[in-house]
Amino acid sequence: MNILITEPLDFNPEQITVLEKFGTLHKGPFSRMGLLAVIKTTNVLIIRLGHKIDKELLDQAYKLEYILTPTTGLNHIDIYEAGKRNIKIISLKGETDFLETIPSTAEHSLALMLSLIRKIPAANKHVLKGEWERDKFKSHNLKSFKLGILGYGRVGKQMAEYAEVFKMPWIFYDIDPQLRSHQRSEEDLISFLKKVDILTIHIPLNQETTNFINASNIKFLKEGSYIINTSRGEVIEEEAVKDLLENGYLAGIAIDVLVSEIDENKRKNNPLLKLARELDNIIITPHIAGATYESMWLTEEFIIKKWITAIS
Repeated sequence: MNILITEPLDFNPEQITVLEKFGTLHKGPFSRMGLLAVIKTTNVLIIRLGHKIDKELLDQAYKLEYILTPTTGLNHIDIYEAGKRNIKIISLKGETDFLETIPSTAEHSLALMLSLIRKIPAANKHVLKGEWERDKFKSHNLKSFKLGILGYGRVGKQMAEYAEVFKMPWIFYDIDPQLRSHQRSEEDLISFLKKVDILTIHIPLNQETTNFINASNIKFLKEGSYIINTSRGEVIEEEAVKDLLENGYLAGIAIDVLVSEIDENKRKNNPLLKLARELDNIIITPHIAGATYESMWLTEEFIIKKWITAIS
């Protein structure tokens, strides 16, 4: 059995040992062309987020049986093409009990929120230029803002706990009707958006949630509000957000994800990335919310154990 890890940097060393017991282990990193070559003889593919596993790759994956991805989102894999080839995908999707022990995405969302509200990147840039004008960077206490949590799943609930620590008032909106009776739940999206000062997004990407925040509903956010997104880039209509940032309606945005972020050429032309070079109230990080050593090692261990169970 040939097992391939596309991005082995800092991969859980104990799980490397486990995998070596099941077959011949091949490790990247690989360029796109390199991966196209080696995938031809691969039986088990272990990926992070550095490659788009699309039809072109899968057409060359003659022997591929399993794709292992320690992620909840699957937009980096062509699910339809994998299904046509009877390739099984093992992921963290739906693994609620396990994921509740992983705090990294919520922690990064909080870090982005604090960095944006307190203007930390801009202040740091200011100091590195040799300046020291504190009055340029006056900001607000978090408890003066109402936090709106879009998606009350695992990360959304963790964000609610952090809001309580900072004494922030908070509400949430979730499409799950079973959550409607919760005292903090808003009945509809528009009324939810109207009430919040900071919108933090924690919904999965699927057909229903693509462009969930868009030109028709984002205008209901208060003037001077903020957006945090550590979900997927595709859940917001980036052009609509860009327009409201350019005209000063939104106070700022901090995001860890972009539309088509894996594609370097598309990323270069991303409207928010372009605008971030001009404005100090846009923070973008390279999809690192889940990238802590502890979280990655735990998720890699979990996903490999899940695979071992599947083949046993």
